Amino acid sequence: MQIGINALTGACDLMIVPTGNGRGRIAVDRTPVSSLLIAMGSDRRADTDDVIPELLTAPAGTEGGVFSRRGWPGDVLLPDGQRLGNRFWLYERGKQDETTRQDVENAAAEAVEPIADYHGIEIDTSAAWGTQRGRLNVTVSAQDYGVSAQVQTL
Repeated sequence: MQIGINALTGACDLMIVPTGNGRGRIAVDRTPVSSLLIAMGSDRRADTDDVIPELLTAPAGTEGGVFSRRGWPGDVLLPDGQRLGNRFWLYERGKQDETTRQDVENAAAEAVEPIADYHGIEIDTSAAWGTQRGRLNVTVSAQDYGVSAQVQTL
């Protein structure tokens, strides 16, 4: 299935190919773009040893709620412990420094690794601080396609 982005709203949706008489069918995407959009635009469930941002300022001994690990619980249905999406959200309270930049770049690589394996392609990841304070621009690119996301930190 092919996913496209509405340029005005930034929202993703399935693409429909017109077939005539006001009808259409779901477009098929033979590129890695739709998979990259999902990986870059979805929250991945936090690992059990990840520090949840909301707990950084909580009193000692506080545990996160049922939904504090975010992500899609259906990940347990994926093979070999695969997870859908990225863990960029864990860096919401990260500092604007090289360690955070590298961690987010590694999170991007982690998010697209299953896509690279499935398609048998190499996917490049990069992260660079933007001109606005606390805004990290993350880009993944494969073949002639690229998908970008922004991570807002402190």
